[in-house]
Order: sequence, then structure tokens, then C-alpha cells
Amino acid sequence: MSKTSLNKQHLLKYILWALILIYGGFCIFLHYKQTFHVDGMPYESDLPYHISMAVEDGWAYSLTGILYRLFFSTPFGNALTAIFLGMVTIATIFVTYKLMQELCSKCGLPKVNEAFLIVAAFLSNVVMPFHLEWAYYRWYIGWQSASAWHNSTYTCMKLLGAIVFLVYLKLEPKYKDGLSIKDWLLMALLFILVNAVKPSFILVFAPAMAIYLLVDLFQKVKFGKIFIFGLTVIPSLLVVLWQNAVLFGEDTGNGIIFAYAHTMSLHGTHPKVSLLLSVAFPIFVAVILWKEFLTDKWYRFVYIVWGMGLFQYVFLAEDGARSRDANFNWGYAFGIFLIMVYSVIKLIQVYKEPKGIFVNKVLRYSFLGLATCIFLYQCYCGLYFFTQLCQGVTYWM
Repeated sequence: MSKTSLNKQHLLKYILWALILIYGGFCIFLHYKQTFHVDGMPYESDLPYHISMAVEDGWAYSLTGILYRLFFSTPFGNALTAIFLGMVTIATIFVTYKLMQELCSKCGLPKVNEAFLIVAAFLSNVVMPFHLEWAYYRWYIGWQSASAWHNSTYTCMKLLGAIVFLVYLKLEPKYKDGLSIKDWLLMALLFILVNAVKPSFILVFAPAMAIYLLVDLFQKVKFGKIFIFGLTVIPSLLVVLWQNAVLFGEDTGNGIIFAYAHTMSLHGTHPKVSLLLSVAFPIFVAVILWKEFLTDKWYRFVYIVWGMGLFQYVFLAEDGARSRDANFNWGYAFGIFLIMVYSVIKLIQVYKEPKGIFVNKVLRYSFLGLATCIFLYQCYCGLYFFTQLCQGVTYWM
């Protein structure tokens, strides 16, 4: 590649990141507006309640609450909170970009255009449910979305969860030969941090990790290696136990119950149809590429994470004062994020390394074209939703 071409590529990457920073600026504006709890709730979100719980009530079960206390110990609490959440949003896009690079490597793909991956990473962080008026009149289908700008703990959990998955992808091949103390501590610390923000992540990720470790055991990987790698989760479970005591202790009146379809039926005229629309793009890709589940272990992994989230979303609920908060959704939302990201990788794979029926150009480009249209429409839904939020429209639009 000529020096001129390389310079053009570098310039394009800088332009794209500059545009993403502008998006981050709008996120800071939005979160700043959300920090104020006023009558009528323009710029409605959970943020003022999270701030109030931490700063006024002293009830902080999340690491974000501790940060809000710190921010509001200064005269610039609202601004610092907004800047922090805006930075987290930009960092999530960057980590998604690195995650996509790692997944391309896992799939054995030749070098993928970096500018394309930057755009794909951004879009994967704004994609929302496939909006159909007859299915549900709201643009926001309940809580079935990988993208959400109204819940600060999910915003932070999404970043840390993406980092955990990225590090897990890098360490998983190494653990069979033995992890270094540094690698073990890094994995354990990341699990602690993500749980300290929101325990929803571990509820969907740990079961998938456990299944893969169990498979490794049957494939004659030494039990000691598996045990040591699995132990990285244990310190973070202590955080979950503490959070459980805070949220569901005897004095709270809250609890966890089995309640089929309670959460998914809280909002939505046709909840089952809405559930399919929320994952229209990845499900379309999965139906056509179902054989990939037989050969691609990481494709299976992200769908196990999503499946664990879906199970909890459909069958579990909270009772008491939190019964309508749908908090079992957040792990499911992260699962949607993962299958969205990996579905983009599978499209790249079909384009770069066609096999089977996709050797036929007509079939290949028909599939890629239709899948891309579904994905881009879901991205349009997310961008439309975000622009409305920035104008003060409720997220129940």
C-alpha cells in the first residue's frame, strides 16, 4: 500500500473519531440535562433518582453511587456526572472497536479495514429495536434494547462488561497453560468492578463461562487449571452478596420471584413480537448462518450469554417496590449487545471468506444486502431515538 493511501486511511480514522467525539459531546449535554429532577421531567431518566439515592439518602449499592457522592461534594456535581458518563460512552465505542478486532482475529479473518470497524463499533452502540407501529406504538420497546441512555448504571456496566469479554477472549487460550498472577488478578479485578457497578452482567456471563469450563474439563483440560481460572469470578460474588443484602434484605420488602413474562409484559402491546423485533438483525443472521454455531465457539458463547439473559428476562422478576423496574432486563440488554456485535463480524466473514451457498455471488450479496438493511434500520431507530432524547422527549416516546 502506498504512503498516500496510508495517509488517507489515517486521516479518515481521525475524522471518524472526531465525529464520535462530537456524538460524545451530545451525550454529555443529554446527561447534564438528565441530572436535574424537575416537574414534568423533561430529559426523563433514572439518573436523578440514582444521584438522589446516593447523595441525599446515602444508599449506594453501586460504584456509580460512590462516584456521584464524590462529584456532588464539589459545586460541579451535575457537570462532572455528565462528563463522566459521556466519557464512558465514548470509551465503550473504543472498546467495542477493539473487541471487533479481536473477534475478527478469532474468526481467522484477514485484516479488516479499520475505518469500517470504527463505524461498525459506533453503530453497534446506537442500534435499537426494529420499530413497527402495529407491533408497538412506542419507539422504545419496553427494555429490550442493547442501547439505553437513561440508565447510568447500565451505561457503565456495558463498558466494563465489554472490557471483561475482551480480556476473557485474550486469556481463555492462555489459561490452559497456566495464568500468570498478573493475568489472574486483572480478570478478578475486572469482575469485581463490573459487579460493583451492576450485578446483571455476572448473572449472564458467569453461566456461559462455567459451561465452557465444563466442556474443557470433558476435553481433558487439567482440573487445576480450570479451577484457578474459575476462581477469578469468586471475589466478585462477594460484591453480589453484599448488593443482594442491600437490595433484598429483610427491611426492604423486595425480593426475587419466578414470574413468567412479567417483565416482558410490563410494556408492549405484543410483547413476544416486540422481543423478536428487538433482535431482528442478529436473529436473521443466525437463521441463515445456523451452521456457524457448529464450528464457531465464540458465536455459540455470545448466544449462550444472550440466552441466559433471555431466560432471566422471561422467567424472573422482582417483587415489592422494585416490581415494575424490570431490572432483570439489563443482563439481557448486554446479551443483545454481544450478539449484535458478533453478527456484524459474521457479515464481514461472509463477505471476505464466502463458503457454501455464499460462493454464489447472487446469494451472497442478497444476504449481505438484506442483513445490512435490517441492521441499518435498527441503527436509524437508535439515532432517531437519541436525537429525540436530546430535545427533551421522554424515553417512553
